[in-house]
Amino acid sequence: MAIDQNGLVSEINKIYQIGGEWFYQVKDSHDLYFEKNLLAWKDHKKNIILQKQENVQIEYRFQFGDIVRVNGYGQDLFVIIGFRAEIWRYKDSAWEDFIYECSRLYDGAWVEAGEDELTYITNEENAKKLLNAKKQQGKKSPLLIASQKMQNRKQDMENIDSLLDLYNDYQYLYLNFGESGYQKKMKEILKKLEALSKHRFQNNE
Repeated sequence: MAIDQNGLVSEINKIYQIGGEWFYQVKDSHDLYFEKNLLAWKDHKKNIILQKQENVQIEYRFQFGDIVRVNGYGQDLFVIIGFRAEIWRYKDSAWEDFIYECSRLYDGAWVEAGEDELTYITNEENAKKLLNAKKQQGKKSPLLIASQKMQNRKQDMENIDSLLDLYNDYQYLYLNFGESGYQKKMKEILKKLEALSKHRFQNNE
């Protein structure tokens, strides 16, 4: 047993009942302890483990709205719409992985990539200036712009349909098997749908 008051660890030697209350005497001590002042050794060990918490300082190399290139996609530009950290701890090793969710500028297609797979181009503020300048240059060809808008809308709908199909698949698996991993995937897909629908770089006006 572990004595809760001072953290001493010892074995129970004798048990007394006095006035309807239970008292415990531990080995190598003449003191009596209330039951509420004692904690089972296995529970005491759990408390010790919980107290050994690790503070992890996370520094993301990229931020929301940053424009990047992704390995394997040539000169295509993507915008960062989300990111997460995966913390790995083993007995003899430890590391962190940073995963970024990116939306391609010209059609909204999304990919996930690690930090080493991304090349920084510019931040959100500079990207807005570049896009505004591009819009001004493109005013001379309204028919071409309208055509591009139609293509973008079509691509957006295809991406949304694909995500919805994927959501329905995971929902079916979750309802039939009840595993939390399927529910997690459903939530991730909903976040992607929300990010795509609100993405400020999509010119669907």
